Amino acid sequence: MKNILLLTLSTLTMATLMTACGQVVPYVNTDTSDECATVNKKLIKVNNFTKVVTETRAFHLEESASAVVTPGITVSNNKRQMLRDAAKRKRELEAEHQSLGCQTVVE
Repeated sequence: MKNILLLTLSTLTMATLMTACGQVVPYVNTDTSDECATVNKKLIKVNNFTKVVTETRAFHLEESASAVVTPGITVSNNKRQMLRDAAKRKRELEAEHQSLGCQTVVE
């Protein structure tokens, strides 16, 4: 009987060690990480918008201003003003990104 008890106890101990059930998992604030993900998505949209505006000629941009997706960046159809508004929005999002303490930087 003692052998069975000793075998069971040692088996449970080994199983615990092998599955790492006793490990302490660090707490990660998911609210901040969700906010970071949201800010990252907004930064990606601003970067894509800037790329589209930069690569499009001003004449064509004025014609197709309604077709260019502006996720809360600008209401202008002037290329210079669009780029200024995009740069301003990017600075705002980067400041928010930094204030949240996000680790990843979106380029």
